Amino acid sequence: MFESIESYLKALKSALRGADPALVQDALWDAEAHLGSGLAALKETNPELSQPEALASLLATFGTPEEVAEAYLEREAVVAQALHPRGATPAAEPDATLALAPWPGFFEVLKTPKAYTSLLYLVMSLATGIFFFTWAVTGLSLSLGLFILIIGIPFSIAFLGSVRMLALVEGRLVEALLDVRMPRRPSLLPEGQGWMERLKNLLTDGHTWSSLAYMVLHLPLGVLFFTLMVTGLSLSLSLMATPIVSIFMGLPSIELWNGAEARHPVLVVIAAGLLGCLLLIGILHLALALGRLQGFLAKHMLVRK
Repeated sequence: MFESIESYLKALKSALRGADPALVQDALWDAEAHLGSGLAALKETNPELSQPEALASLLATFGTPEEVAEAYLEREAVVAQALHPRGATPAAEPDATLALAPWPGFFEVLKTPKAYTSLLYLVMSLATGIFFFTWAVTGLSLSLGLFILIIGIPFSIAFLGSVRMLALVEGRLVEALLDVRMPRRPSLLPEGQGWMERLKNLLTDGHTWSSLAYMVLHLPLGVLFFTLMVTGLSLSLSLMATPIVSIFMGLPSIELWNGAEARHPVLVVIAAGLLGCLLLIGILHLALALGRLQGFLAKHMLVRK
């Protein structure tokens, strides 16, 4: 018999040992929410029941930690098979979406949807990086500045809570565009009776600080990703457009550094177009690689271990 919800959650986490951390976070949140609301309702209708008795009655229908863990793993396997029918990865393997995703061939990347979604994420990363960095630095500065006042403690709790919620939002974006399994539920907030205890638990929780560090790190990475993608796309598309512009608009194909025209302008524009195509394919491969790097960072900084 479990004495409390916390003891049940510890047993559930132990039963899910070795599973994807994102799956574990979702399972713990669902179990805590279901048991918490169910226990409150049961105690209201049967106030004579003790905490262990009420919890035992509730768990009779909810299931043991082993049964709940098995149900989550089976459901995750079904979802993985539906999303990746050619090579679904077991839900029990952490970072499986990163480790077992096959790398496409050089030209095969053109028909790989993940390459385009990764490119979209990398282009968006500058805007999201600016927002995350501004939110983190401004909130942290105000929290430190207001801490000597009465309003400082609730403000700090609200700010740190918002960091955890933004981590969940970023995780959903990462899963949608980078195809990395991320939590679909927020991490369990540390319990606390008063303002000071809640703030202390938030400050001592590593997930809070790893999420904050991710938000600050996102800006320099976003600048790098945006610069590489936009520069590469602009150059490749410009080269690909050279034959069209040269044929239909009659513009000079190319000039050498000494001002003399190239001897074979037709071959030059054709070569420029082919080079642009190859460069575009290379940019898609680069986007896929950088997307995996970003997914790795998100997986290890935004998921509670």
